[in-house]
Amino acid sequence: MQALTLNDSLRRLALLLTIGLVASLWLAPLTFAQRQMPSQEEMKERLAIRTDTLIQQLNLTAEQQDPVRDILEASNTKQLELRDQARESGSFGSMRESMTALNEETQIKLGAVLTEEQMTTYKKIQEEQAAQRRQRRGGQ
Repeated sequence: MQALTLNDSLRRLALLLTIGLVASLWLAPLTFAQRQMPSQEEMKERLAIRTDTLIQQLNLTAEQQDPVRDILEASNTKQLELRDQARESGSFGSMRESMTALNEETQIKLGAVLTEEQMTTYKKIQEEQAAQRRQRRGGQ
């Protein structure tokens, strides 16, 4: 009689392990989907919102708005290209150098359009956003 009880216990354990395995395999794609990078369309929508917000924060004149939009759009396009290249190659470490160079180039171009005060405000906003990203990533 005890052998039957042990056998039943082993069957129940095997059933629970099987259910757990099936559940984890079923949930794994859902977890991965949450970590996927946003699409290019989503990135462009986000850029438009960020650009409009930046225009207000910097109090840009009508003459400054189009050049700033063009600079930021070109920078964003290049960022998307770099991201896609890194994704294809699997090497996100090398992307960091390219992004740093692109950010410096963007700041130089913006510096030709913005006043000193606006540029100071822009750099402050960039620093705050970088701090927020680091905080979301756990202080990396």
